[in-house]
Amino acid sequence: MEFDKSKWNERFDGFYEYRENMVQDLMENHLERGMEIKKVVELLGEPGNYHNKKENEIIYEIKVDYGWNIDPMEGKELHIEFDKDSIITNYKLNH
Repeated sequence: MEFDKSKWNERFDGFYEYRENMVQDLMENHLERGMEIKKVVELLGEPGNYHNKKENEIIYEIKVDYGWNIDPMEGKELHIEFDKDSIITNYKLNH
């Protein structure tokens, strides 16, 4: 599915409905090394506030699967790393 800024933050029952289907197009056609982090936030909105992130990293939740439990069993996140000048140095999808 092509990335659509208006659908990126849409939620249904607390879950992001379209992110998993859009993330590949986002990474291939919209994110790039050398991009300013503020441009990423303009494009994707505010990142999630995760406790295990590094100082020079922002994270966007892509998918969380709880199964039949209250604790997550599986998840995907988009990690975006940047340098001291807030320029993207790397991004990856963690599963």
